[in-house]
Amino acid sequence: MKRSSYQNVALGAAIAFVAAAICLFGSPAASAMGTATIQQRNGHTDVYHDVVIKVIHNALYMTSADGRGTLVINRAACSYQGELLVCFATGATLVQSGQTSSLDFQRGTLYVNSTNDDQQLSLSTTKVPAHGILLSFSTKIGTYVSLSGTIDKVVK
Repeated sequence: MKRSSYQNVALGAAIAFVAAAICLFGSPAASAMGTATIQQRNGHTDVYHDVVIKVIHNALYMTSADGRGTLVINRAACSYQGELLVCFATGATLVQSGQTSSLDFQRGTLYVNSTNDDQQLSLSTTKVPAHGILLSFSTKIGTYVSLSGTIDKVVK
């Protein structure tokens, strides 16, 4: 079954949610949103704004602005590099149109900054904003997903 662009975006967002759930213990700023970019193997690119990112009971949720699809990540392998939590997702599920489906991904890394200060990525000029997340992800079908934003809500 071929996955839609949104399904690939949702997967990226879900990964971000799980990682945030594992490492965030405080509440980030309200009304924070994320932006997801999906590039298909054929070069077509879609950008999704106002993605809602939440951590609920140790699972990461990313929901599209229209509320139609949510990606959930509840398993990730994480460790700290300085103040940043670095995670490699091991499982994700897409919830869309009342149905759930597991998503296959090739590789991806999520960076979570639970501090009140911007944090520099190791060997990079990129910084992760306070209470922010960065995600880079590729699927087995050749889709590249990136997500950046801040956590909207944390429920323990």
